[in-house]
Amino acid sequence: MIKHLKHTLTRTGLRNLGFLLLLIAAVSGVFVIRPTAAEIRGRDRCTPCGSLATVSESFDNVTPPALPVGWLATNALGPPPLWVTSNSGLPSPPADTPPNAAFIDDPAVISDKRLDSPSFSFFGSRPQLSFRHNFNLEASDVDPNVGFDGGVLELSTDGGNTFQEVPATAFVRGGYNRTISADRGSPIAGRRAWSGNSGGFITTVVNLPTVQMPAGVMVRWRMASDNSTPSEGWRVDTMSVSWCHVVACTPPPRPTPAPRPMQFEPASPHGTPGFTPAPRPSP
Repeated sequence: MIKHLKHTLTRTGLRNLGFLLLLIAAVSGVFVIRPTAAEIRGRDRCTPCGSLATVSESFDNVTPPALPVGWLATNALGPPPLWVTSNSGLPSPPADTPPNAAFIDDPAVISDKRLDSPSFSFFGSRPQLSFRHNFNLEASDVDPNVGFDGGVLELSTDGGNTFQEVPATAFVRGGYNRTISADRGSPIAGRRAWSGNSGGFITTVVNLPTVQMPAGVMVRWRMASDNSTPSEGWRVDTMSVSWCHVVACTPPPRPTPAPRPMQFEPASPHGTPGFTPAPRPSP
């Protein structure tokens, strides 16, 4: 086999080495590591003089129901509970990356329950938010476009003083799927939102505004319910904010052109440089 491999390399060149190694790994059962989708997207997003920087939170380094340091849960309307971390219960599965995920219930009363992230500050460009979430929130079983209870995403660029709705154009993947009914008292009535049953964890990716330090960006997950039927709730996990961090970059030097050979006029048969005499004027 080695003799055949050497012959193949000689015959086809090094450009096929990667294919041969993958073939050998497949035959022998060796696991081949490939770049993740996030790594591929990062390389595509950043310029040759930029590298992908990421901060993340998976809610796994705390003991439920505690939230990680810097995360804030509030109820603007409605009774407890607030957002917590959870490792069991519905909707199932309880976490995207076990054991924990952030979780909020969906009660049978009007409520407005908010989970605010810490401020993410960065120098760079093309920032994106990515997270996985699993929801089962009360929605119409007649009209697939209508929700009664729902979750929305909001952003603050002034340190949490004000929050704005994320526009539909900012979603790269996994945007809102329903419109909240306007006749049941929901605090987010008429807005686009996540509602109904996601059927497990799904991925959402959002383009963030480019806000440099020190203001940064704060993210809010907001669940609002109306005054009727409860449901299972909303889980959020595997959150990351990434951006292109510009690094010092020196372009490769230009190749030095090869010297050109000097060209000489052919020698005159009389041993002196040839010339054409000027015509004499007519007498």
